[in-house]
Amino acid sequence: MGFRKDSPLRRDLHACTGDGVTYSLMVGMGETYFAAFALALGSSERLAGLVAAVPPLVGATVQLFAPLLSARVKSPSRWIQCCAALQVVSFIPLILGALMGALPMWVLFVVAGIYWTAALAAGGVWNTWIGLCFPAPIRANYFGIRSRLCQGAILVALIVAGVILQSTDGTQWELAGFAALFILAAAARGASIPYLRRQRDPDHWPEHKAVPLWHFAQNFMHRADARLVTLLLAMQIAVQMGQPFLNPYLLSELDASPALYLGLIAASFAAKCVMLPFLGKYARAHGAHRLLVLGALGTAVMIVPWIFVRSQPGMYAIQAMSGVAQGAWELAAFLLLLETIPTHERTSVMTGFYFLNSLAMAAGALVGGALLGGAPTSETYALVFGISTAARFVALIFVPFVHVEVLRAIPMISSTLALRLNAGSIEVPIPESIDEPIDESIDESIDIDPHDKLSSHS
Repeated sequence: MGFRKDSPLRRDLHACTGDGVTYSLMVGMGETYFAAFALALGSSERLAGLVAAVPPLVGATVQLFAPLLSARVKSPSRWIQCCAALQVVSFIPLILGALMGALPMWVLFVVAGIYWTAALAAGGVWNTWIGLCFPAPIRANYFGIRSRLCQGAILVALIVAGVILQSTDGTQWELAGFAALFILAAAARGASIPYLRRQRDPDHWPEHKAVPLWHFAQNFMHRADARLVTLLLAMQIAVQMGQPFLNPYLLSELDASPALYLGLIAASFAAKCVMLPFLGKYARAHGAHRLLVLGALGTAVMIVPWIFVRSQPGMYAIQAMSGVAQGAWELAAFLLLLETIPTHERTSVMTGFYFLNSLAMAAGALVGGALLGGAPTSETYALVFGISTAARFVALIFVPFVHVEVLRAIPMISSTLALRLNAGSIEVPIPESIDEPIDESIDESIDIDPHDKLSSHS
């Protein structure tokens, strides 16, 4: 039995897909270029690196209060519409600065902070919203399809961005090219608001269950989630000591063209997307912990080749391998982290984790920026990348202390928050996409219009 054409659930699914695709177009044409835009404005290479790593901390701090505030609003649709509108507004100063040919760096940092505030404040609320509105039997299949459409939209956006920036590179219209990109990104996010408005609110919005940040430190040696989080944060600090500065290194030191720059980002992201299903199969066959070890080893070494490689084929190979390594690391981390968190605490604990993760990002980037200095050379970059690599191997010390394993490596879908060199993307899991076994007695009690259920061949 399939959906009726006028089914409310069908309309919700279509609207959710439209929101995801338009959001992904924004990701592919917006925040990805903040670092390149900073360099085009004449910023130092150090600030261009920091703008990709420090602003997320602002958003992660504000999103700690998002579940509580959204509960007062009583409408997840209205809350996320406001977040989307805030992201649209955040592009306006960038567009004006690009058209005028000047923008203070502090404004760019503030704008990036606002952008990330809106992005992260919407995330946890959105996860809870879809969990309440979409019946469990259809989520895994639906989000698998939606994820592929969103990934395709990101790649299309990267191609569009590459054409625009390459055509204006080195001309008097270089900053106008960035203005065009940010206009398109704002328009894409604005186009998602009608889709958000079409989705129904749930009948009841759950009370927010707060879990304090010191949850992770309490009884440290006896909590599997705290030991896992410690490993993730230690690796994040080490990674961010080098990764944000790949943008200025590639654009300034290696003088990469916009087409090459975006091609490398696309290569890493595409490799990650293509390999994720196979990585999931590996986790099911050998365990998520073994996948975590492989991902950790790959992540530890993936910045070193940039010190030596200068050929374009070599650069693409580095990016493809780093995308796969980061995909393995993220997938295993998500599987193990969600395994250790009780279902009723997931939203709150993940909110706390995002804050600590963003704090680690900012801390690592600030250390890397201090090492890089105000006038970096190729030798300085090699030193920073080498120290980052050494710190990553130090973080591996925590791997043996992570003893948790998933009972069943179930398929899980993630959402792309941003694109990054040497990582492919920054992903967040969609817990409601997990294809968990459903108790049929519980399933039968769900109050769903029979016309709203997917048929076996839908």
